Amino acid sequence: MSDKVVAGAHFSASKENPNETWLVVGRLSNLGLEIFDVKKTGSHLLNNDLKTYKTLSALGIDCPFSWPEAFLNFLAVKKIKKNYSSWQEIVEELVFLPYDEFNALAKEYGKETKRVADTIPGTAACSPLKRANPANLHMTYHGMRTLATLDPARCYVVPFQDAIPFGCAVTETCPPDTLKYLGFKDLGYKAKDKTGEEAAEQVREKIVGDLIKLKERKALTYKDFPALVVQKPYMHHFLQSGQAIDALISCYTMGMMAAAPAHFADPFSADRMEVLLEGWIFRPQ
Repeated sequence: MSDKVVAGAHFSASKENPNETWLVVGRLSNLGLEIFDVKKTGSHLLNNDLKTYKTLSALGIDCPFSWPEAFLNFLAVKKIKKNYSSWQEIVEELVFLPYDEFNALAKEYGKETKRVADTIPGTAACSPLKRANPANLHMTYHGMRTLATLDPARCYVVPFQDAIPFGCAVTETCPPDTLKYLGFKDLGYKAKDKTGEEAAEQVREKIVGDLIKLKERKALTYKDFPALVVQKPYMHHFLQSGQAIDALISCYTMGMMAAAPAHFADPFSADRMEVLLEGWIFRPQ
């Protein structure tokens, strides 16, 4: 296997500067996936930081990339136009649509409809229109606007855009789904309040430790996937932040997909053309 650079990000749309948008970057080789950069970029600097990795071949982002088709049809009617024919058209609409106006339209729609990708049996994914626990509506709106700022000569968003030779494939991930596939129980690696932070930190430490030892514990079961290598200087980031864990898992998901693409479903395998507008979650199976 020739070396590849892959990355994972957890996207946050909160107002803090920097907010809890994390980026984890690793190098995939015959020795495994070695993490060589971990940073809390904040959403405002994510695009700029990505530009520093000239050979980045894949980026997984923990954030919905689009909306359910039913809501898009509703939005088109409200904007007095024909139904959207491409994801690019949807993104361009959002760039010029203030959040308050968009939020009012979503309230008028009044439903938390799911996409095809959110209805796969066993998935932890929920509707991009969900307003709380988690607050997907706000995150998806800003996440899509951020995707619109990626360098079109360098990055292509899957499955909406055609591949670019030697470019970077940008895909949607769902870290809990990857963890579930790898046999991890949901023990709560994000604390709901300060009183639960100590317990959540212990869970985060166990997740990283078990991921590192995955090939030792279940070498035959996960023989197609790379070993994960995390040096000690990076460990404190993962112990301190559940969002950093999400970015790490998204990065590892990209390493898994690069090493063993057969373990990931083709977005069009279900013969559901909605994914051309709604997008797809890349999860192992």
